[in-house]
Amino acid sequence: MLSVVGILLSLITLVLWATSSLLTSEFQASKRSIAYNEVMNILHNDVTQLTEQLRTSEDWQQTAGLFNRASVSATHYVGRDSQHLTLFSVTMTHPVTSLFIRQDFLRHPAIVRIPATGVVTGATNSILPHLFERHQSNFTPMYFPEPHITDDCDELTRHLVFWVRGSCHISGSETIGSASQPVLLVIEKGDFTLDAHAQIYGLVVILSETSTPTSSSHSSPSITSATSSAPLITAVSPVATIASSAKLVGAMVSNEEVTRVFHGHIDFNLSVLRALQQSSGLQKMQPIPGSWHDFN
Repeated sequence: MLSVVGILLSLITLVLWATSSLLTSEFQASKRSIAYNEVMNILHNDVTQLTEQLRTSEDWQQTAGLFNRASVSATHYVGRDSQHLTLFSVTMTHPVTSLFIRQDFLRHPAIVRIPATGVVTGATNSILPHLFERHQSNFTPMYFPEPHITDDCDELTRHLVFWVRGSCHISGSETIGSASQPVLLVIEKGDFTLDAHAQIYGLVVILSETSTPTSSSHSSPSITSATSSAPLITAVSPVATIASSAKLVGAMVSNEEVTRVFHGHIDFNLSVLRALQQSSGLQKMQPIPGSWHDFN
């Protein structure tokens, strides 16, 4: 009897030891997994912060030098439409462990292509896909790094991208931008007016949409069918006015037809548009698929 009890106690002890060893092993594995994920999160956050700064940096080497654990190399290319492209290879090392990650990113202009002429308007021109590779439904201020969103054009200074929700009236003798520092002005659902002697350097984008301003009360009394009660869909054309001696140096585009009142003139200037396209504040940063690696 004592022998049987001894054997049972031995078996129980063995089972408890095996269970304890298994739990200890699983606990250690869980700790290693949690520690690994924490390190990866730190590295990913550091890479995100670095690439956000590289996106708008005029001196990528100086920017990379702000991150002690980063190693960055850059290769410069010229795209098919003369865009300036930069391929960054970013490596971020954790200071305690032997882990580090590497990923490649392509910096390219947010203005993918520039207009071929000074004025491009009309719904059939697909101007947004051509310039920004975006349709109107997903073309928003957040497409740009630091847009200045406003309801009017009373204060258009100290910014690169102005997104105006409403009409834009630039008063006389005012100068917006310059030949070396042009601006991007987006006017959403409004008219554009450039008063006498005013000047703007850069690209003006006018966005409009169809509306339903008319109703059945304006229908002909001779029409008595049931369909006459439905509102008529019409397109509201924005108005672009450039007063005498006013000047837009660059280009103006619109996704719809625009009613033009031009007493001044639009000076189509390719160098101004190129300078705008290459502005450090108008760049996009895209990760290269398949370039991510982690090491230990």
